[in-house]
Amino acid sequence: MIDSFALSDGGLLASARTQVRRVAALLPAAAGALLLLSTPVSAQVANRVVGPTDPRTGFPVGLIDERGTSLAPCVDDIVLCPSVLPNLNLPPAVPGNFPDEFFYSFATADLNIPGSTVALLEVAVEGSFVNAPLVQAGQQTLFGRLRVRIRGGLTIGATYRITHPYGVLNTTAINRNGVGTIDQTEDIGCLAPVPGIICPPFTPVTTSTPWPFLVWNPAVAPAAPAGYIGAPGILHTVVGSPTGNNLFRVEGPNLRTQTTLFSVAGKRIDFTPPTATVTSPLAGATVRGTVPVTATATDNVGVTSLQIQLDDINLGLASASSPLTVSWNTTLSTAGSHRLTAIARDLAGNVGTSAVVLVTVNNAAPPPPPPPPGPLVRTPDVVGRQLADAQSRIAAVGLTSTVTSAHSANVQVGRVISQSPARDALVPSGSNVALVVSLGP
Repeated sequence: MIDSFALSDGGLLASARTQVRRVAALLPAAAGALLLLSTPVSAQVANRVVGPTDPRTGFPVGLIDERGTSLAPCVDDIVLCPSVLPNLNLPPAVPGNFPDEFFYSFATADLNIPGSTVALLEVAVEGSFVNAPLVQAGQQTLFGRLRVRIRGGLTIGATYRITHPYGVLNTTAINRNGVGTIDQTEDIGCLAPVPGIICPPFTPVTTSTPWPFLVWNPAVAPAAPAGYIGAPGILHTVVGSPTGNNLFRVEGPNLRTQTTLFSVAGKRIDFTPPTATVTSPLAGATVRGTVPVTATATDNVGVTSLQIQLDDINLGLASASSPLTVSWNTTLSTAGSHRLTAIARDLAGNVGTSAVVLVTVNNAAPPPPPPPPGPLVRTPDVVGRQLADAQSRIAAVGLTSTVTSAHSANVQVGRVISQSPARDALVPSGSNVALVVSLGP
């Protein structure tokens, strides 16, 4: 799946050159506003990927940053996503079931600056609509946002140095209604229909500032919820800053304060399908009657469904746990070869199918077992006796006899030359004694 997202470096950079940029509330150049990035934009963009457009929503199915973090629109969890579908029980759809604003990645940090009502940093990759709050097909916008907003607690006209995960902003607090204020927003991406700009494919967003995405620091408990990069209701340290500054800091006259705690949201895309295996019966087995069929499944995130199929038809009910065992009444199947498979699904909807296990159904009645052996009897000694006498002695102890003939210079015609088994052998009742009778010289 990741490969299907890939764009050539040349094509991606060409799209980046057609980016739409909107910078709100920037100070005059003399104020010295400056964003410092750790690496050239072109080098970063080459490793960022915009996924194909989802026909249901008109937005990319996912974005992948240069560190391999893959994110989908976060709209499916009222606790873990900043905005959600109007109806969580229905699939996403534009215009019928989609929020007017949503996020792929979202991170905010707040500072406690004496005298301020707001001291906020926001970095996000956001989707919306040109005429929001109207949700309209063909009006999709996608952009990366960097916002610094401090209202109060600042000295009007003083210069402040603001360090954030993506660089440094040097700017001057302006007078707004008698309050020292810094209020700057940078949005880069596809912001409105513009001649020569076609969105999708939304590639201009890759030149925006908040890449790579900030995620919860995995070395610090608690871990992010499965399938997400954080939980917005819990402040947490982060990793992902290209500059190594996973913090929000403000420095100026009589002021130096910082935080390393962020509110983070983002839904991961899982491209790895689960693995499934039919473990019983074994391939090549012959089965009859009712037999148990067992399958197992594993996944890097979690298996949500495991289903066994017989000849591509569900056999029994699916299970959310592994292993799964179901009963197969083979008398309801035709004699001959049949195919057993297992199908597993994970949280992201990836599907993994096991190798086919071929077994043979044979419910024909088995041959009757041989009769149990009779009691053991001792073979009589009949060598040298006339044939009739020998057969009579053999029959008298419950044995049978067969006769063949051979010439002998030492044994008279009609007498027994040899017997098998030999005399005094213990054999089951009803066993045969082979006699060889003389034909004479």
